[in-house]
Amino acid sequence: MKIRLIVSTLVLATGFISAAHADTLRCGSKLIQEGANQGYVMEYCGAPDSKQTFTEPVYVQRVDGTTYQSGETRRDVWRYKRGPGKFPAVLTFEMGVLKKIEFEK
Repeated sequence: MKIRLIVSTLVLATGFISAAHADTLRCGSKLIQEGANQGYVMEYCGAPDSKQTFTEPVYVQRVDGTTYQSGETRRDVWRYKRGPGKFPAVLTFEMGVLKKIEFEK
């Protein structure tokens, strides 16, 4: 019974470690995490291998039910080829703040 509890705990802990690792990118000795700004990422990771910028409208719904465009938001997608044996990293910024880190397989 104790062995079963220990194995279950280890499996659960491994799941948490994997989930935490997915949100982090290592650039040299620095860890890049969601919430970092573009300047910080550029300083430690260098220029990305490719960049794409998207602008999307922001809509607001009034109390009477009508919808109108109140402005635009900018989303930048940076892609880093990290070298042999490492999955490329795709970083998504919204209004200059890192919102998502993904690794291509």
